[in-house]
Amino acid sequence: MEPVWLAELNPQQIEAVTAPPGPIVVMAGPGAGKTRVLTYRVAYILTQQWARPWEVLAVTFTNKAAREMHERLVELLGPTRSEGLWVSTFHAFAAHLLRREARHLDLPFNQHFAIADQEDQLRILTSILKNELNVDIKRYYPATIHSAIDRLKRAGVFPEQAPRTSAWDQVIAEAYARYEQALRDSNLLDFNDLLVWAVRVLEDFPHVLDQYQTRYKHILVDEFQDTNYLQYRLVRLLAQSHRRIFVVGDMDQAIYRWRGADYRNLARLEADFPDARVILLEENYRSTQEILDVAMAILAAGSPRYRKRLVARRGHGPKAVLKQVFSEREQAEFVVRMAVALARERGIPLEDIAVMYRTNAQSRLLEEALMRYQLPYRLVGALRFYGRREIKDLVAYLRVVFNPDDRPSLERIVNVPPRGIGPRTWARWVELAQSRGRSPGAALLDLAQDPEPWRKALPPRAFRVLSSLAQRLYRWHLLREELTPRQMLDRIVDEINYRAYLRNMGDEDEQRWENVQELRRLAADFDQAGLAAFLERLALVSDQDTLTQGEGLTLLTMHAAKGLEFRVVFLVGLVEQLLPHYRSMDDPEALAEERRLLYVGITRAKDLLYMLVPQYRVTYAGYEPAEPSRFLHALSPDLVDGDWARIFPERAGEADRGAREPAWKPTFLRRERSGTNGSKPRQRRRFRVGDRVIHPRWGEGVVVEVDHADGDEIIGVQFPDQDDLRYFLADFVQKLD
Repeated sequence: MEPVWLAELNPQQIEAVTAPPGPIVVMAGPGAGKTRVLTYRVAYILTQQWARPWEVLAVTFTNKAAREMHERLVELLGPTRSEGLWVSTFHAFAAHLLRREARHLDLPFNQHFAIADQEDQLRILTSILKNELNVDIKRYYPATIHSAIDRLKRAGVFPEQAPRTSAWDQVIAEAYARYEQALRDSNLLDFNDLLVWAVRVLEDFPHVLDQYQTRYKHILVDEFQDTNYLQYRLVRLLAQSHRRIFVVGDMDQAIYRWRGADYRNLARLEADFPDARVILLEENYRSTQEILDVAMAILAAGSPRYRKRLVARRGHGPKAVLKQVFSEREQAEFVVRMAVALARERGIPLEDIAVMYRTNAQSRLLEEALMRYQLPYRLVGALRFYGRREIKDLVAYLRVVFNPDDRPSLERIVNVPPRGIGPRTWARWVELAQSRGRSPGAALLDLAQDPEPWRKALPPRAFRVLSSLAQRLYRWHLLREELTPRQMLDRIVDEINYRAYLRNMGDEDEQRWENVQELRRLAADFDQAGLAAFLERLALVSDQDTLTQGEGLTLLTMHAAKGLEFRVVFLVGLVEQLLPHYRSMDDPEALAEERRLLYVGITRAKDLLYMLVPQYRVTYAGYEPAEPSRFLHALSPDLVDGDWARIFPERAGEADRGAREPAWKPTFLRRERSGTNGSKPRQRRRFRVGDRVIHPRWGEGVVVEVDHADGDEIIGVQFPDQDDLRYFLADFVQKLD
């Protein structure tokens, strides 16, 4: 007798859930219910008495997903019939296996092992590099060495197998060996160790492998495209005797290569289980057909492994909107005003609206716009821009330079990067400064100008490290009126070697460095106004106490968006160098993953999709032209509304096939636009090619390009000492008579 809940599934889902035991691959498009299928498959196995609950192993990638799957199974089966069912993450299963087997096997750790977190791992490795290998950690960054060790572990390479063909390889191999020994001496395992040793136990002890193969008669894996090589080896070992393996995933959503996920595991599965049955789930429960058509067009221009025809269960809706904006600042303004219009005029709550981007640094302008409009928002997967550690560090430096009496800012940076000023030394300095009627910061300036009165009051080492800091602060303080905010920021970052400090903080150093670059671009806007105005601006926008956490519009990267869905999605910054990211340009595999990332972002949208393309990006040097993302060339005008013809003028002949203004236009756009063509009124043309102009920073130059977009006048200026053109809004330069 078939369970009544099968009636909740569509025919493709029923085929997957009820397939006879054996190797099965379910390739499911976004919103096709792949996790639901895996959950119902477990329930079906138990109701058909193919196995008892404790003989089924279901693995996924997050504790949240595992918990929700288990709760759903309890609902379907009841607590008694689901008792003993094992639903967990890969790492939780591996830890359970190792704790159990360490009691009986001669392993280099016992069952009471602890798991070292990222900070523990870097601390151990830094000590090894400095104190045991005596290498220069400014050349061999601990975080970089740690990443190399991680890659070796994920590939199943042990220290004795690590290559030693170059000096760099020698350091990595030796550090790897000593790092492993340090972990073992402390009865520690890191996250990769859990998988490495679980695989090793199963491979090296046949009787243990036989026990687990006998116990777990059905192996099910969710999000198979996100597995790494070790996770695949673990699954293959458990399933290779009975061959009852069931995996669900979407190769077109494989976007985590940078953290070890290997989509080639599908090819490995097909090679190891050549009789595997492949079932496609193509019915989408999330998005409208118009959104799915855009997603499939983007994907089809690449090389998808399985070509799916996604069909929307919900039917049709408005076309996606492809919008061109002048700059990233205008982009942020448009997104926020459109979100307000959607909420007020169409009744869509802000909680149902998301803005997605490629890198976390792109959130800064969006956050500022949201604060100006006093709209609540939440940032998924990252701190707010002004609350991020690296931003707070550097802003604290600027505040101390401007106001040495700012004690909270001073105490934040006094030992960042580490310079040997510990709590006891600092407490002694604060006490000494106060005894002389000075703030700690003012006393440091006194020390820099006349060190002798302070020398006898401090131990030699404390005097030396405090004097070094004092000299730097004093030099910067003297230059606070002479240098622009960006120049001051650059000087500080360079003199304290802040990038090296970020590299030693962990795997996020590139992301943190991008945030520093975004702060530099913001500082460049205040080259004329000065440091005081810049700090005032930061103080006004960084006060987040009034924002409601967990409510309002959602800001997140496309990587963080996987598994989520929203009624309205804005995809911003769809230009070359951002998506695809500049680091992917020379790597075909990375480029293919960037395409899949855009596909993931598009398919998060349920009802409305807006794709925004800035014409110019702002750098500290001025406006620079931005090229539309190469992935957008896959779109034809009949797939989208909006600015397709303006973005692709060279394809004007195709425009008759359907690109047009969106059927619904918010009131703010109806007020601002005029004329039959829907464009903003043109401003009076103020410049011509050949005009001589002067810019407050770059000096005198000649206009060689003039462009008008959405009523804005943009000019390209050639300056005598610059190889490249600089682009500006007309308001930023003055014509010379």
